[in-house]
Amino acid sequence: MVVDTMDRPRFKARRQRRMARGRQRIMSAAARLFAQKGFANTTTKEIAREADMAEGTLYNYFDNKRGILLAVANEAETPMIAALQEPQALEDRDAMVSMFEKAMDISEAQLPFARTLFSEASVDDVILQESVMVRLKKIHQLLEKHIAERIAAGVFRPMDAALGARMVMSIFGGLILPALRGAAPLPSPEERHSLAEMVVDLLLDGIRFRDS
Repeated sequence: MVVDTMDRPRFKARRQRRMARGRQRIMSAAARLFAQKGFANTTTKEIAREADMAEGTLYNYFDNKRGILLAVANEAETPMIAALQEPQALEDRDAMVSMFEKAMDISEAQLPFARTLFSEASVDDVILQESVMVRLKKIHQLLEKHIAERIAAGVFRPMDAALGARMVMSIFGGLILPALRGAAPLPSPEERHSLAEMVVDLLLDGIRFRDS
């Protein structure tokens, strides 16, 4: 096929859209299968069949099954990172409550895949370092930035912003860990709101009685 010089940008853009759609089909199919069967028990042949393409075509998009897993992990982190990048994420108490609730909603939507990812990370150092640790580092950096800004604005008392970010992540991790391990479901929407309010009150005010 001969492409006219004037049509080359349009042809390239169309090809990029087609490739993006193909990658998305593969990642969606893989995420469903990983959640149902686990990473180790899922084959690239099954992923290709679920994505309605030949197995050989799948390798035009990804080198191997691990590459698909890492791509899905990168895609899955987008909603959480986007939520934390909102300027008002930790602006005041109500914004913090909303942020915790939103984070639990996102965790629920991604729970089946997150279980697979963390299970594989426990036995695969590449996945641990290239996916899980990278994601956690991004979240930590965003939280640290928000906390430092609130300190500079006089909203939060002077403290180590990095340590504060680690504490917030630890509290949130404790809330979702039972669900991540399959030991318990995530809290209901009503419970999430109460939990979010309690966590924010603990972070802002502590648990000690204070003089009025």
